[in-house]
Amino acid sequence: MTRSTIASAAALALACLGALPCRAQGRLSEKAVVAQTVKSTTITVEYYRPVARGRTLFGDSGVVERGRIWALGANWATTLEVDHDIFVEGKPLPKGRYSLWALVDRDVWTLSFHRTWHLFHMARPDSTDEQLRLTVRPDSAAPTEILTFDFPEIQGGETTLRMRWGRLAIPLHLTMIAPPLKLLTDRAERARYLGHYDLEVKGGSGEGDTHVLLDVAEVSDTLHWRDTTNPFAPLRDFMLNPAGPDNEFTRALRSADGQYWTDADLAVVFQLVSGRAEGFELQRDGTVVSRAKRVH
Repeated sequence: MTRSTIASAAALALACLGALPCRAQGRLSEKAVVAQTVKSTTITVEYYRPVARGRTLFGDSGVVERGRIWALGANWATTLEVDHDIFVEGKPLPKGRYSLWALVDRDVWTLSFHRTWHLFHMARPDSTDEQLRLTVRPDSAAPTEILTFDFPEIQGGETTLRMRWGRLAIPLHLTMIAPPLKLLTDRAERARYLGHYDLEVKGGSGEGDTHVLLDVAEVSDTLHWRDTTNPFAPLRDFMLNPAGPDNEFTRALRSADGQYWTDADLAVVFQLVSGRAEGFELQRDGTVVSRAKRVH
């Protein structure tokens, strides 16, 4: 064994014993992903989590200095992705993925959302690709050792995205924008689905299958599923929203403020014979969970 080989082996041994940083110890700021779905819209935050380790976090001599641009995390810029348009603090943010940056001050922070999202945390965002800018006031919070994003509140079509580190929190109020309800304006087109159906409901825990009689009815320019026997109120009467070219519909509900929300996980797929529906399948995430046939 040569001297260089011995030296290399010794260095590796010392590293893993703690005299030098060892790769197995992991990053000082580990990667995290948090996501929340609200009214068919999914918000996803991806970030690296610095640890306080007794340091002063915010201030003139802190880890995050006042008057400096910060990536709201370590290693790479924190990103926020939404799969539908939303409002952030009352301002519109189109669907997409964005890097988040903050100009930190004592009483007010200026947050900016940039379309270029894959940026190192020491980089500075280009003002020409800024999608949204807003000001927020930091709140006090219980001590948090590791930087954390979470969704502490969900109500109706709204949620709060919150960043916490040390004794400081930054809340962002997000409001979902309902996709427009698709209408069947042609009465002849609606008529092909109207009728009474016998829905076979698969039994669970060894119980036998049951059958439910329900109607597909017409209300103005919409189709309604009506099952008066269902004990769960939201499933007794709801709109069927056209969702695809193959006679596919999703469940749509109306919120208290008049907006419409669709349940994209549940699909009603009709089978047409000579232009008239003779039955349908209920599909959840593409899997058939029950079938129905027209009775008259």
